[in-house]
Amino acid sequence: MFYGKLQGENGDRFRAALQTMQELFGSVYASDNLIGLQRAGGFREDKKFVETLRRNAQTQQELSIAWRLHTLLWAAQNVMHLPGDFVECGVWKGFCFAFLTDYLDFAKSDKTLYLYDTYQGIPEAMNSEKRSNQVYEKDIAQDPNAILKVVQQRFANVPNARIVQGMVPDSFAEACPERIALLHIDMNSAASEIAALEALFDKVVPGGMIVFDDYGWTGYAAQRHAENAFMAARGHTVLEIPTGQGLVIKH
Repeated sequence: MFYGKLQGENGDRFRAALQTMQELFGSVYASDNLIGLQRAGGFREDKKFVETLRRNAQTQQELSIAWRLHTLLWAAQNVMHLPGDFVECGVWKGFCFAFLTDYLDFAKSDKTLYLYDTYQGIPEAMNSEKRSNQVYEKDIAQDPNAILKVVQQRFANVPNARIVQGMVPDSFAEACPERIALLHIDMNSAASEIAALEALFDKVVPGGMIVFDDYGWTGYAAQRHAENAFMAARGHTVLEIPTGQGLVIKH
């Protein structure tokens, strides 16, 4: 799946371009606005990864973000031995960590997963880029808890997952870990993401990881600039990844 103006003739041109690249380069990875020429994408050879992806994905969009999931899984696997819990700020319908908890058999671990979201869209007070909430509004038009119910269902078999509804950072007052090993931030708002970092960064343990979902996407530059400044003030830098994600290893 790709995002962009790919209807009609544009879509035909794009598909033709992909075919040409395949003819010229052989192996081409093309998904989630990422095109990799002669890149192995070795996670696709992991049978468990593929089966877990297919078992948890409910839409083509969710299937399409496999390389992002690979990044997030790599981070999770490399911090499982550290003290601290897992945190996601900006959960949407819970797919990323539904995949992660399934793959890692997280329910058997001694860690807790905290899932923070309004489950109703970006709050007006935190919508610094004035993004549309149309996609949320469509889902909750008949039931304001429709998205929340999807997440609750997805984590019904993960007893060590805590679903916390409300606006970040206010919702941290309801439940918040003392130490964090993995922090995933995907809130589509510079104001929201910086507010989360201000409250949680010091809780991330040395060696713990922070993954920003939108960091390298051109449409989210305000988040990237704000996060660069935040990290620079604390002696850290963000690694931009071709998936559009950003990665920080706490030291």
